[in-house]
Amino acid sequence: MKNNASTEASAKKVQLKRRLKYGGLSVALSAVVIAVVVIANVVFTSIIRKNNAYTDLTNSQLFTLSDTSKEYLKQIKAPITIKFAVPIDTIKSNSQLFMVYLTATQFADASTKDDKNDEIPDIKVEYFDSFKFPAQFEKYKQLTSGTEWQSSNVIIESTYEEDGEQAALPVVYSLNSFFTTSENKTVGFNGERRFLLAFLQLAGVAQPVVVFTTGHGEPIGTSPKDTNNQYTDFMSMFEELGFRIEYSDLTKTELDKDCRLIVILDPQRDFIGKELSSLDNVSELDKVADFVSHHGSIMVFLGPTGYEYTNLSHYLEEWGVKVQTTYTIEDGVNTLSPDNRSFSVVYTTDGLGASVQKNYRNLRTKFQYAAPVQILFDEKSETMSMKISSSFRTSPQARAYASDTDVLAPSDIGKADGFDLFVVSSKLKYENNEDYNSYVLTCGCPEMLKYCNSQAYANRGILNVLLTRIPLLKMPVDVDYKRLENYGLTSVTSNAVRGWTIVLAVVMPVVVLGVGTVIVVRRKRH
Repeated sequence: MKNNASTEASAKKVQLKRRLKYGGLSVALSAVVIAVVVIANVVFTSIIRKNNAYTDLTNSQLFTLSDTSKEYLKQIKAPITIKFAVPIDTIKSNSQLFMVYLTATQFADASTKDDKNDEIPDIKVEYFDSFKFPAQFEKYKQLTSGTEWQSSNVIIESTYEEDGEQAALPVVYSLNSFFTTSENKTVGFNGERRFLLAFLQLAGVAQPVVVFTTGHGEPIGTSPKDTNNQYTDFMSMFEELGFRIEYSDLTKTELDKDCRLIVILDPQRDFIGKELSSLDNVSELDKVADFVSHHGSIMVFLGPTGYEYTNLSHYLEEWGVKVQTTYTIEDGVNTLSPDNRSFSVVYTTDGLGASVQKNYRNLRTKFQYAAPVQILFDEKSETMSMKISSSFRTSPQARAYASDTDVLAPSDIGKADGFDLFVVSSKLKYENNEDYNSYVLTCGCPEMLKYCNSQAYANRGILNVLLTRIPLLKMPVDVDYKRLENYGLTSVTSNAVRGWTIVLAVVMPVVVLGVGTVIVVRRKRH
């Protein structure tokens, strides 16, 4: 009995030693794995931060420089320096400033690592402490007259000189200027375009001018930021694109020599034409026509005012269009409101008009209180020099009302497939063995401009594409801001989400279960 008891006691001791051995090994192995993971994470994170080796998982490619921007960089003629007025640790502690910094480093990389053919001058990124070394920033502070100097300001400067003239003054941007806001909410990041505008300005590329006409009751106030301006978001879009905005009463002033576009926005009265009884009067439309004939372009937005624009209509008829301003469209098929006067448009699929919205057909474009735009030329009357095409139209069931008894159907003006809403007319002209296009963009809905910053509709994107059609324009209008609504991990695609869900919910537990089973089996065998 003693031998049996002794044997059992010895067996238990051996078993206990084994358990302690394997238990100790398990604990030690777990500790080693955890230590390796922690150390690897620290080292890996340090390397990423030091080399800015980030992966862009956002839908809008928020942290990736576009190929379009790299093409614009080829217009730069001298080295560029981007300066931050705070040290790198402060930059990284501010999420918005760090976003700007990452974009700056992308431009620097494009000028060095990505520039295989040496087509882009060097772009450097520097950062200092303006509080420790205020003298270095004194000259930049003088460029911000009227506004208080902020340590978050970003400076861009170049040594480019032309025809013996001194290099352009540095450009100083506030942090807010890198972001797009709507209704006091930050909706987008426009750092890529903001840097390009500064680069092109320093390279001597003239800033284009857009002229908004006044003197006809246009509801645009006296400046883009005027509280009486009903189209603030639309006009701010031009500023973000690099245009200089001017207001002009064409009866009193001449057009700026750098004007590239005239916008006639929701006038409440007609324009002045040439009166036969008085050849000395100033004809606004003669100025418009002369501007367009010299490679200029115009946008005309006329809504259902109930007013006939005799002189302006005669001019538009030369471009093959007429806005039926005495009628208001109701579209019950695509309606967005109880009265059917707010609706989403039908996209056309042929011609230049269709090309400006082809990348946005997965989104809705909103029109509200619109008038029909009638195309006066048919395909047979088009010439090689003039082309007319529609971008948007209503459903075929839409109707336009001047009164309860005065009602238009699309077929009444020769359009069985719906009323046209936005028409692009272009004329080709040859000069000095080169061809130029002038454009007249006619829209029957000024209200659609009030949604150009809405994230729910494609209005802004389509307007942005339209501006790329303007000739002689060297500004990056085709580099739009990047939306922030899907910032962070929420911007991973649905396919990626499903993939990671499977990995975390199925694969990893199965792996852990398998490893655990193997360990248990091996322990029992021993």
